[in-house]
Amino acid sequence: MKKYMLFIIPVYLVYVFGYFYVVLPPLNWHAPEFWQFLIFTVGPILIITLIFSLTNQGMHAFDRLKGKFTKQTVHDATAKTSNWKTTAKLSAIALAIMIIFPFASSLISSKIFHAKEYANRIAVKDVKFKEIPEVDFKKTPIIDRDSSIRLGDKVMGNMSEWVSQFNVSDEYTQISYKDSVYRVTPLTYNGFIKYFKNKGNGIPAYITVDSTSGKTSLVKLKDLGLDGMKYVPSAMFNENLMRHLRFQHPTEIFGSPSFEIDEKGRPWYICSTYTYKGVGAKKSVTGAIFLDPITGESTKYDKGKIPTWADRIFPESLVINELDENGSLQGGYWNSVFGQNGVTLTSEGYNYLEKDGDIWLYSGITSANADESNLGFVLVNLRTHEAMKIATAGANETSAMKSAQSEVKNYGYESTFPLLINIKGNPVYLMSLKDNGLIKMYATVSAVDYQKVATVSSDEGLDALFKKTLNLLGTSSDNISAESMKTATIVVKSIEKLNVEGNTLYYIQAENNEIFKISFTTKYENQLVFLKPKDKLNITYVDTEGIKTIKEIK
Repeated sequence: MKKYMLFIIPVYLVYVFGYFYVVLPPLNWHAPEFWQFLIFTVGPILIITLIFSLTNQGMHAFDRLKGKFTKQTVHDATAKTSNWKTTAKLSAIALAIMIIFPFASSLISSKIFHAKEYANRIAVKDVKFKEIPEVDFKKTPIIDRDSSIRLGDKVMGNMSEWVSQFNVSDEYTQISYKDSVYRVTPLTYNGFIKYFKNKGNGIPAYITVDSTSGKTSLVKLKDLGLDGMKYVPSAMFNENLMRHLRFQHPTEIFGSPSFEIDEKGRPWYICSTYTYKGVGAKKSVTGAIFLDPITGESTKYDKGKIPTWADRIFPESLVINELDENGSLQGGYWNSVFGQNGVTLTSEGYNYLEKDGDIWLYSGITSANADESNLGFVLVNLRTHEAMKIATAGANETSAMKSAQSEVKNYGYESTFPLLINIKGNPVYLMSLKDNGLIKMYATVSAVDYQKVATVSSDEGLDALFKKTLNLLGTSSDNISAESMKTATIVVKSIEKLNVEGNTLYYIQAENNEIFKISFTTKYENQLVFLKPKDKLNITYVDTEGIKTIKEIK
């Protein structure tokens, strides 16, 4: 038996280490992967021990029935049988605990019994729409992820010395960088052989895509005075990023790492850390590990002490799940399944918004009935977890996308998922219209009235779209300060009428050649219908981006 043990024990230890080396489970009882690790490593030993104990127990009992034992040997056999019984019992109990405990813990900790606790995982405060800053197209991510991938592949294709050695990762993390918004993604090793050929110098570069202009750059680390990245997801063995992190932090529960760069352009992998309620229930972020892929050094930060340049600590999938549970579980679990009284959910997609140097996730809030309208909008800071909800009823994103596509249906363009922006106090959806993946036009759709659509070609640019949208919507009087209102007395030189989406707009040219516009309303019906050249008007107006909109005629 000892001979066999000398062989079995090393083989078993190699098996256990091999399983850990490949699967990389956290050594933390809150993680379901830890219990899987026990089942696949300790479980076989317990099963063998159980079978062996029961077998020996049975053999001793059988021999005793056959009368093969003397009084002394009967006593010894009885003691051995008792030991085998104890061993079998302990093995069965341990095996049952490993199998039953994680399931029982997950059930007891589930939202069925703790609906309020799940609903309050994220604190959403109600705010006014003015909390969304007025649109700044220098910080508005209009270039979507698919377009960024195309741009990245194009710039990589021009690097003839690297294109056969490295691929471009499809990560493209959305970040706030140098007072604008970018997507960044690293190069990756192009297969097993190319890894061994290039691992000495590491990954030499990453790609940045300006999400406002589409300008794409391949940033060589040597130009920044840095060495190549050696600890990356596409590396193998001990240089593999996840394996390197697991060996440094064996008890931490973490998910997929996010590639980001700091304000100096230095690359980092940021890996959020988690905990659960019980085993695998109510996942929540505890902080993040920042790993330098060049040196392999890592630092753990608690969630309240994250460096401000970082952007993605709370993953989008977790945030959407938290928002859905916040909107659906306020009335309890069973109400969320059956009655659904007051139940709200997020839209079918999300986008990003830059605000105060951080990246915020944006999504609409709709009722559980999933009609064509939104009850409001929600923004979540992906670094701090701050969440705000704006109760502005209007069309949902899908309706807005269809409306924009219908405006150019003769071209057959497809709309990207829209972003909510603030244009002079008006909630507006902004989106790109694409043909075979290439951006051809930009469009805005009023979030209040999705019949109001403005489009421009991509060559005209977003400034032209802004003016066209403002011309279509006018300016919301609720968001105009008294200081911005101006008064004047003008003498009419000429009048033109224009019908836009069923609304009549009057364009009035004054004798000094200034142009004013006003929407036709019954309040000023007599003044506008009978207006003629040489008439004098006393007006109050607002001047926004050179467009003078009359608010009052005295």
